[in-house]
Amino acid sequence: MKFSEFEEIMKKQGIESLAEIARKLSTTPQAVSNWKARDQVPYHVVSSININRDLPHNSELPINLNEPNDQFYFSDLLILLAEQLKIIVLTIFIFVFSTFTYVQFIQTPKYDSWATILLPESNLGNLGGLAGLASQFGVSVPTESIADLSSPSLYPEIISSRTFAEKLLDKEFFVNKYNKKLPLINILIDDDTPINQISDISSIKSDAIGILNAKYLRFDQNMESKFSIVKVTAYEAKLAKELADVVLEELDSLNRYFKSKTVTEKISFILSRIESVENYLEQSEKKLKDFNEQNRQISSPSLQLESDRLERDVEIQKEIYLTLKQQLELAKIEEIQETSVVRILDYPSIPTEPSNKKTIISTILAGIIGIALGISFGFVRSYFDNENISERKKIRRVKHYSKKKSKEIMLDYRVMGAVSLIMLAGLPFYITGESQNPVFFGKYSATLLLINILYVLFLLISTRLFIKSIKHKYK
Repeated sequence: MKFSEFEEIMKKQGIESLAEIARKLSTTPQAVSNWKARDQVPYHVVSSININRDLPHNSELPINLNEPNDQFYFSDLLILLAEQLKIIVLTIFIFVFSTFTYVQFIQTPKYDSWATILLPESNLGNLGGLAGLASQFGVSVPTESIADLSSPSLYPEIISSRTFAEKLLDKEFFVNKYNKKLPLINILIDDDTPINQISDISSIKSDAIGILNAKYLRFDQNMESKFSIVKVTAYEAKLAKELADVVLEELDSLNRYFKSKTVTEKISFILSRIESVENYLEQSEKKLKDFNEQNRQISSPSLQLESDRLERDVEIQKEIYLTLKQQLELAKIEEIQETSVVRILDYPSIPTEPSNKKTIISTILAGIIGIALGISFGFVRSYFDNENISERKKIRRVKHYSKKKSKEIMLDYRVMGAVSLIMLAGLPFYITGESQNPVFFGKYSATLLLINILYVLFLLISTRLFIKSIKHKYK
C-alpha cells in the first residue's frame, strides 16, 4: 500500500502527524519517515490496519513492530545479506587489501638460517682410542661427562651468555640497508654511527645483547633426538646466513678456549703432583737403601716386616708416579687436538623467502574476518533500518537485491571513492617494493611485476568508476 493511502486511513481515526502514527503503532518516527520516503507501507502493517480500520481513534492498535516474529526463516537472513551487500563487500575489501599490503610491502621481513648439529654426549669422546690405550697401562679414565664450560651440553646456556654475545658484537657484516659493512652492534641498534663516537657505550652494548638474544639467536634442543638446531633470524637473507656461520665458528672457538683452559689447569695440577710424588718416591727409595745397607742379612721377623713395608711404600710411589706421567702425556695430547667437538649435519644456507610473511594464509584469514565483521555490520545496520515483509515476496526480493546491490557497488560513489582512496594510499608501497631476486627493472620479480600491473589497472578502473558515479549523481 502507498503511504498516502495509509495516511488517509490513519486520518480517519484522528491521527494526523507522523509522531502520532508511530505512537499508535508502537514503532519509531524514523521507521514511519522511511515508509513515507519510499511511499510504501509494509504488508503486515497494512493487514493490521485493514483489520482495525474501524477502531475508534482513541483505541490502541494491537500491534508492536518492535516485537520479533514468532518464526525465523532462512530467507530472512538472505534478504538481510542482500540488502547489506555493499557494506559487507566493502568491509571484506578493506581487510583483505590492508592485510595483503601490510604483509607484502610494509611488514619487516625476517629470514631464518639454521644449522643442524650433533653434539657428543661428553668431552671424553674426543680422546677416541686414547682412553682404551690408557686403560692397558692401568690408567683409569673417567667415563662420565664432566660438567665444565667446555662441555657441549652447555651450548644452549653459552649461546645466550653475555661472554658469547660480546664476541659477536665486533664482527662486521655487509648490510644492504646501509650499503656497507657494519659491526653487528650497529646492525642490532639500527644505527651506523661509529661506536667510538657513542658516549654511553655500556648501555648500548646491553641493549644490543638483549636484542641479539631475544630476536636473532635461538638454540633448539630436541630431547627425543641427538640433533640440535642453531637458528639465526635477521631482516636480510645474506646477513642471516653469514651470522649463522659466525655463530658456529665462535661456538667452536669458545669451546676450544674453555677446553684448552681446562686442559692447561689439568696439566699444571699433574705437574705439581708429579713433583710431590717424585720427592716422596726418592725419600722412600733412600729409606729402603739405608735399611738394606744396615741389614745385609735379615734373620728376624721384625726386620723382614720392616723390609716389606719399605718395599711396598716404594712400589706404591712408583705406581702413582707412573700413572701421573701417563695422565700428563694424555693431557698433552688432548691439548694439541684440533678436532671440533661439533658435528654439523646441515650447514647454514641463504634463505629464499621470509619466514614471517605468510601472504596467502594472512589474506585468507583477513577475508574470513572481513566476512564476519561485514555480516555483523550488516546486522547492526539493518537493526536501525529494519523492514519486515511477507514471506511470499522474500525469495524474489533476495534475487532483486543481489542484482541491484551488485551493480550499485560499481556505481556507488562512496564505495568507489573509498576503494580508490585506499588503493591510492597503498600505491607507493607497491611501486617502491623490491624483490630479493629481481628480474625486471632491477627491482621486480615476475610475480611482483604482475601484481603491480594488476594493481595499477584496478586503481585506474576504480577511479574511472568513481568519476562516473559522481557525474551520474549530480547530472
